[in-house]
Amino acid sequence: MSIAPLGPALVLALLLSAGTPDDDLCPYCENDAERLAAAGLVSHAPIAIGPAGSEALEAELPASQWIFLESDHLRWASSLGHETVKAKDKERLTAELDRLRVHFPAIPQKVKKLDPWLRVHLMAQRGEEFYARFQELLGVTDDDFPESRQNDGPYMGDGKYLGEKDKFEVLLHTNRETHRLFTKEYMGISVTDALRWHWKEPHKMMMSIPAVDADLQYDRSLHPHCVHNLSHMMLCAYKHFSFDPPIWLDEGLAHAMEQEIDPTFHTLDGEEGSMPDNRGPSDWNKELAKLHRKKRVTTYAGLMRIQAFGEMSQDDHVSAYGLVRFLIDEKPTEFAAFLGAVKGQLDDAGYPDGSDLRGLQRTSLRELFGWSPAELDAAWFAWIEAL
Repeated sequence: MSIAPLGPALVLALLLSAGTPDDDLCPYCENDAERLAAAGLVSHAPIAIGPAGSEALEAELPASQWIFLESDHLRWASSLGHETVKAKDKERLTAELDRLRVHFPAIPQKVKKLDPWLRVHLMAQRGEEFYARFQELLGVTDDDFPESRQNDGPYMGDGKYLGEKDKFEVLLHTNRETHRLFTKEYMGISVTDALRWHWKEPHKMMMSIPAVDADLQYDRSLHPHCVHNLSHMMLCAYKHFSFDPPIWLDEGLAHAMEQEIDPTFHTLDGEEGSMPDNRGPSDWNKELAKLHRKKRVTTYAGLMRIQAFGEMSQDDHVSAYGLVRFLIDEKPTEFAAFLGAVKGQLDDAGYPDGSDLRGLQRTSLRELFGWSPAELDAAWFAWIEAL
């Protein structure tokens, strides 16, 4: 399958907009297998990203340069250019670059500009750090997930990547047109904002993000946006992606993970993907407290009734975030078990079963927390009052 060819003028415009190509060899790791392995990385290229691999993707999507990088659990493709480091970002980046420099000492001590190679190395490092955070949240390790489903022991899906067969993938575009072409050709959906996708063969999750809008052009905001989408993909993948998790839980968890990275940046999901949007309050904890004072917090029962991302109001988003944050902070062990129960339901024949998720949530709430929906609201609202 090939991407439809572009006109010469559009190809030239895309190439020019992306900047000047750098050398083919990464100046920091030189694609050295031993150094990469020590850092938990596999290779820059070729890698098996997307439906046909990095070489096909590079050939079919016009950009000045695609840079690829595969780590233990994720694959990345980026056509992002250079970015000047702002003064307000130096402290945050210094700590991250110090961790990278342990394995790649060629990284300068003073970095004034993030080049395309360094940007993808940072993304790969962050991706693995978030994978570890998500496993901590779930109360699992790599050893909990077999290569394929086992007949004995608890159900953990059908693959070693949280239950999926293959790694998680992220495609970062420096222009909207390559994103639109990719989603139209391979997903059959022409979209302008980020899109998450599940490939049935070989069972892997991918997101395609156009880092074009003002709030996504920069490393500082692109990072939490990636984390938001990775949270969605990892929860869906947990114990195999056989059915969609409850909307409130899926979105609330993504907000909570995103705000662990940057509490001022918020991604609001739409029906076809993720729409970066900074409208509304920058401090969601303060907004949650305000909603509680005005008796506008969406109750647990109300959140369970939401059936689509597009149904969620701003109040619903803040409420879902608040409930998940409460459960993570106050009941982490029970919350991990709750996530496992919701994503691990099987029918009488032993197949994953997403039916009656509301009933499953009520039952799991009682068995794991000892709460009815009303009792959960009471404990949650008391927590809000103490914010």
